[in-house]
Amino acid sequence: MATSSRPWCVPGALVMVGFVVVHSLGLAPLRVAHAITAEANESFAVCTVPVDMANGIEGIFVLDFATGDLTGGVLGAGSGLFAVSYKCNVLADLGFQLGQAKEPRFLLVAGQAELRANPRLGRRQFAKAVLYVTDCTTGATAAYAIPWAAQQANATGPIVSDLVLLDVARPRGPAVP
Repeated sequence: MATSSRPWCVPGALVMVGFVVVHSLGLAPLRVAHAITAEANESFAVCTVPVDMANGIEGIFVLDFATGDLTGGVLGAGSGLFAVSYKCNVLADLGFQLGQAKEPRFLLVAGQAELRANPRLGRRQFAKAVLYVTDCTTGATAAYAIPWAAQQANATGPIVSDLVLLDVARPRGPAVP
């Protein structure tokens, strides 16, 4: 009776054969992972988010703590240049008054959302993602929709759009319906 000096090969081979058979028969679709990243320092927060998952297009967004400006961009598929840009200011949305905070600090993260066109949102199309900006002092969090239509991926000239405020949650205050 022969024994293998590599017993780990058998389970690995069986898994690989199963994978090939299942996928060649079309029994299981491949899943695509979409990465979202976020980073911050004392002046800026940055995050990336998939804006068009079907076409593998992501955006990058930067929040400037000093000004409250949330800006972003999406690279054009053909040009490799920023073809779509976004901008809004988060200070008023989060309840800041002019000159109120000397050194505000924020968190910026992205998430997934399936937003349907409706009158409140102006019947616009949106990416299947949202941006969340949190004031580190109060915990107030603003959610922003990212206007997006698939044809924007092929834009040749710059498209400028505003982010759309969806709602603000204020954990340190009275609940407002």
